[in-house]
Amino acid sequence: MLPFAHTVPRRVLVVLAGAIAVPADARVPRSAAPVVAHPEVRMAADLTPALGSEECLASTLCSIKERVRWRTPAWSPAFCRDVTHAVTAAAQKYELSPTLVLAVMINESDLDEKAFRVTLRDGRIYAKDSGLMGIRCVLDRRDRCRNGHVKGMSWKALMDPLTNIEVGARELASWRTSGVARITVQVRDRGGGFALKPKLVPCRHRTHAFWAHYNHGPLYIDHGPARHYPHRVAVLDYALARALDLDAPELRERLTIRDPGQRARTADHPVEERYRKLCAQIHAAGGRCAKVARAN
Repeated sequence: MLPFAHTVPRRVLVVLAGAIAVPADARVPRSAAPVVAHPEVRMAADLTPALGSEECLASTLCSIKERVRWRTPAWSPAFCRDVTHAVTAAAQKYELSPTLVLAVMINESDLDEKAFRVTLRDGRIYAKDSGLMGIRCVLDRRDRCRNGHVKGMSWKALMDPLTNIEVGARELASWRTSGVARITVQVRDRGGGFALKPKLVPCRHRTHAFWAHYNHGPLYIDHGPARHYPHRVAVLDYALARALDLDAPELRERLTIRDPGQRARTADHPVEERYRKLCAQIHAAGGRCAKVARAN
């Protein structure tokens, strides 16, 4: 879900200028995605030709929903088309891969548009991680959000699936050029000596994919299970890109911190059981659509 606890106040966020372009013909490799020092995170401006057919994507999305849903209603073909159009439109608007938007959506909600998770403070509802994209809404007394991109929006409006996708994609894209990292620097003390002092600097995502911040907030969590959040999204992104025969150039960047003594986590290799199962479900749902996309 979107950050359970922001460890750094938003006022310290520093926005970096620009983003690095990638060639429009970049393809997801069929084997392990390579690791590079500097992320290539921009998507070609026009995604429509790569999609082959929105109808094809919509039918595949319906098929994936049918496989991953658990005690939730199936989606109608019309609703699948609406969600697909919202995803592709938001992907174009914010220069994201549609598969990355879908991967975050599957990871956050298992495609349950009514999903929400409550965070309590002092016995009262403090926030809800909400909807398809798991967007955090810190609530005021009038049930309105008072944080980030959703400030002033009612929780009910945020739960609208198509609005939720738009807001989630905007939030996701914003982290390409924002976030902070904590470093240690030497400073001179009053006695003329030197002391070590922590300092916050703009995060350049050198040890993790930028979408880690969608879950972690401004400061990347580099310890515990949370550090592998970007890999979990990446394996879903990779599975979707292969099933739909779409580009996902963001998978060329460094995904997550390497576990000591273990192989690097790559987008083609899900580790946890949940993600192995989800990737298998995506592959099972996407075969027909991949053939249509390649034929166009």
